[in-house]
Amino acid sequence: MNPQQIEEILAENEKLKNILGEQDERKKRRRNLGWNFLKRSSGYVLGSELKKSIERFLEEMAEQQRVSRETLSDLLISIILRLTRVGFLLVITAILPSILLIFQTYYLAKQNTLITGQSEMFRQQNNRLDQQTYLQEADRRGQTLLLMDNMLQEINTEISRDPQNKLNDATAGRLIALSKILKPYRYLENDSLTKNIVSPERGYLLISLLETGINLRSTARSRANGILLERIDFTYSELRNVTLKKADLIEIDLSHADMRNSSFNGTDFENATFYNASISQADLSYTSFKNADLRNAKLENSILDYANLQKADLSSSNLKNVSLLKTVLKEATLKNAIVHKTFERDAKMQLNKDQSEWLFSNYEVTEIDTDSYQLLPIN
Repeated sequence: MNPQQIEEILAENEKLKNILGEQDERKKRRRNLGWNFLKRSSGYVLGSELKKSIERFLEEMAEQQRVSRETLSDLLISIILRLTRVGFLLVITAILPSILLIFQTYYLAKQNTLITGQSEMFRQQNNRLDQQTYLQEADRRGQTLLLMDNMLQEINTEISRDPQNKLNDATAGRLIALSKILKPYRYLENDSLTKNIVSPERGYLLISLLETGINLRSTARSRANGILLERIDFTYSELRNVTLKKADLIEIDLSHADMRNSSFNGTDFENATFYNASISQADLSYTSFKNADLRNAKLENSILDYANLQKADLSSSNLKNVSLLKTVLKEATLKNAIVHKTFERDAKMQLNKDQSEWLFSNYEVTEIDTDSYQLLPIN
């Protein structure tokens, strides 16, 4: 082997050594980097005190092959303290979501309360708008009172000149037209709108006409307008808390009228119509409802003593707690009439024997629902 070849081999050997040296250097740097990271991270994880205790423990083991009591005590105390801190942090970490959830629930509840309050305010606002609309309508209707008063004065003057208390055709026609204008509506009562639509003006018109002494059963002079009581519109009339004793109101139509808490003692309502009328807590003693239409009428807590209901239609009417002392019911239609639980006992005590026998030979008290009773025909 010549000297040139030996030099080439030596150069290549040196090159390999350099490469191996660089590789070893890179490995050392990586180990140092990992060790430094471990040392720093262990300081954060274990804490500085626990880290120092572990280092002293390892140093004494390496140098003396044993560990002093003080070093071991420091290590155990550091471990206990570290575990306590870690446990506290874990507890805080576990509780934190619950705390956040509680705050979230609180603010959601508060938000819902605000939304509910806002919805209530909107509801009240809409209610007030409805009230304002009906009040405007009521105010417009109220303006017709002036027209009605003028007509009543004209009627008073006219009937005072007529010995038969009759109206001429023109006045009768205007009176009939006026009753059509007095439409029913809801109005404000005790800071809330009335439940049902009624016409206080029609009720006022009826009472005023009766006070004038006009014969409502008569026709106009030329008979062109027919019987006034049949032509004038008194449906939806408000007749609450009024007294009309022994009035002649045969064939009057008071459908949907509000007649609560009133006295009609001795009034003649023969062939009259009271469909869906409210006549509760009224004094109807000695009244005649012969052949009257009382379907769906609300008569609860009313006094019907000595009243004549022969051939009257009381289908689906409300007869809860009515007084029927000596009342005539024969041939009346009472199908599905609403009554109270002790109706049969009370009726047998109040009605004459023939009326009672007819009633309960044709109808029986039947419980429809809890504390709900009706009169149903006996097949």
